[in-house]
Amino acid sequence: MMSDSHITKKAVHCALFILMLLWSWSAAAQLPGQQQVEAIGTGSITYNDVAAARDRAIDDALRKAVEQTLGTYIDSQTRVQNYMVVEDRILSWSRGYVSNYQITSELKKTPELYEVRMLATVNTSDLQRDADAVRNLIMSMGNPRVMILFDEQNIGQSYDKYYYFDVDMTASETAMMNKFLEKDFQVVDPTTVRQNKERDAILAAINGDNKAAASLALKQDAEVVITGKAVAKVATGINLAGMKSCQANLTARVIDADVGTVIATGSQHAAYPHIDEVTGGTLAIEKAAKALSDDLISKILAKWQSRFYDLNTVKISVMGLASYTQASDFKNALQYTARGVKNVFQRDLSGGTAEFDIQITGNAEQLARELDQRQIGDFAVAVIGASANKVTLRASMSNQESPADSL
Repeated sequence: MMSDSHITKKAVHCALFILMLLWSWSAAAQLPGQQQVEAIGTGSITYNDVAAARDRAIDDALRKAVEQTLGTYIDSQTRVQNYMVVEDRILSWSRGYVSNYQITSELKKTPELYEVRMLATVNTSDLQRDADAVRNLIMSMGNPRVMILFDEQNIGQSYDKYYYFDVDMTASETAMMNKFLEKDFQVVDPTTVRQNKERDAILAAINGDNKAAASLALKQDAEVVITGKAVAKVATGINLAGMKSCQANLTARVIDADVGTVIATGSQHAAYPHIDEVTGGTLAIEKAAKALSDDLISKILAKWQSRFYDLNTVKISVMGLASYTQASDFKNALQYTARGVKNVFQRDLSGGTAEFDIQITGNAEQLARELDQRQIGDFAVAVIGASANKVTLRASMSNQESPADSL
């Protein structure tokens, strides 16, 4: 008969064996570059809209899951390698995203706050390799529509600035549009842009006028506009046994239409040998356009990934601030009123309207919900406009008529 101590030791060994099995199964279930974390998110309940508060709580939990994982990841890399910490936080935050999650509990924590607990799988590999993650990120950013405008000069073609309007789509526009569609972006048909009678505005946009590009995009209901130029030439001094070395150079910039700011730039070169220089030039342009599209898509997704999981900059325009003192008071109060606001920067004050850049964890829609019909310091505020990256407010001193009543 075995002693009690022997039975106890055997039980302990069995328990340890089971724990090791469970740990190995759990580790095997996670792919390299993945980490499972528990996160808690909260969302403000405004206008008794619990469903919207739940969505905001889920977004908040997703951000915190990535924050926990990357905080550990970056700290571990720093300890092991003892390298200088990268100053550009965008490079760090664009390395993580939630590939899937499971809500473990949720409740209305208070009359003004909704809470969600989740178990999230955070991936630190390249997001672009995960088609579902790319699709989810695009949806999280409001499914922005992209407009592509490219001026093009092929080999043997004399430059005419109005030639752009003589074709349905240039070769570069066609190649880039197909690339963006492959990634599930919504793309505005370039032929609808050519129907616009403001030809000089279109040409100004193509030639680098960001305001003209932004204005044009908004008229076409596009949130992002890509403008650029493509030029093809025959390289001299290269012997290809009768073939011609057709060379193409493309440059582009990506602009947030509602605020007119550049979010990415890129350039590409490609060569294509062909017996016919016009055909070769077209193929070289298409080749460079595809490479340029891959580069721009990567930069756009990295920017959006950072906006969603880390800090996002939203511009707000506040009407009704009559002096610098009022603008300064509003700025100071704003930092402590809306959830998720990290920094407020005053950019301009003229004609009773102040412009601010707000750094938040969240997006413009969430900020608009937080601010609408709120008291910010001595000011009653109403939201009178909102887009993907901008919120427009009307403010009045509390002892004056409500801003909502004056609309």
